[in-house]
Amino acid sequence: MFITVLHGEHKADIFNIHCKVQILLDGIKHRCGCEDEEEIDLADESGQVKNLLQNKHRSAIELLEERETYVLLGITITKLAAWQEQKKPSPRMKSKRAHRRSNLDIPAAVGLRNHSPHGSRTRTPIGSPKSSRKN
Repeated sequence: MFITVLHGEHKADIFNIHCKVQILLDGIKHRCGCEDEEEIDLADESGQVKNLLQNKHRSAIELLEERETYVLLGITITKLAAWQEQKKPSPRMKSKRAHRRSNLDIPAAVGLRNHSPHGSRTRTPIGSPKSSRKN
């Protein structure tokens, strides 16, 4: 029962998955030369991350398919957390956006298309905002 892990440039190693996830991850770190990485994980070839870090005490054979190929991922949690905080708009930006939306004059039924499967809760203009102001 093994998997192939792709890492580096054109490098691949085979690992036994008949063990705990934590032991597998430690072995991958050691053999692939990424011991300085804080956390690692695997993704299948379609890009689906396996979230092995959340299941460290489970058997790897329960989470991974034998004879499959996986891509090694290095996870930098601190950078990800900082990036998510930067993505959040400031309260000032929220108020400006809300103010802009309230000033936009769009006719109630003409030129609108309902894209929501939940009825008429959300509506989006078909044309540009400039064309609706000219009417």
